[in-house]
Amino acid sequence: MPRDISELLKIYNFEVNNKKLLLEAMTHKSYSAEHNIDYDNQRLEFLGDAVLQIILTEYLYSRYPGEQEGKLTKMRSALARQAAFAKLAEKMELSEYMRMGKGELRSNGHQRTSTLCDAFEALAGAIYLDGGLELVSRIVMPMLQDVFPEPSALLIDLNPKGMLQEYTQKYCKSERPEYIIDSKVGPDHDCEYFISVLVKGKVIGKGTGKSRKSAEMNAAANAMRALREVIEG
Repeated sequence: MPRDISELLKIYNFEVNNKKLLLEAMTHKSYSAEHNIDYDNQRLEFLGDAVLQIILTEYLYSRYPGEQEGKLTKMRSALARQAAFAKLAEKMELSEYMRMGKGELRSNGHQRTSTLCDAFEALAGAIYLDGGLELVSRIVMPMLQDVFPEPSALLIDLNPKGMLQEYTQKYCKSERPEYIIDSKVGPDHDCEYFISVLVKGKVIGKGTGKSRKSAEMNAAANAMRALREVIEG
């Protein structure tokens, strides 16, 4: 049984006039199909996505007063990804409030990244309809500051190879990263690549993946994180 949505109101210290909206936000389509309900959270998800875009924009605008529009747009894209919204949903423990079909529950569908993201967006939409943008912002903004205090770090996961090349050009006198296959384990249809990325012959990161491309991406991301610690402290 899902937790009572009233608990969520107490935890985050807000009130709503129409709790049915919150219940709709926590209703997965699998539950609706199983119980012949004529609604699910997809419409609220659509609305909540737009509401959250405004809040993300305000957060980044305030967080980086001297940053240019192009980088702010990239950071907003990183914060609006499924994985980022899913982390915020996890912080709120939304999976415990969601109404899911039995099959989805058996397959841990309530913990799926896409499902958590949808629930978080739907909840934002429901709160917006009931209490307006200010109420959504009051709930979401502190979570953004807590979970993503440095949004620029998320850019690494958007395009790690591109970011690594920019960094090496800036700090390593235009030296381009070089990707080397250390090993390839398993048959071609199910293999694992182990990749090292080097700059000036020195290994600065390693990564693995089911394809050479994904392994290189992981190696670049790991290298970028290591470089940021050294260069930015």
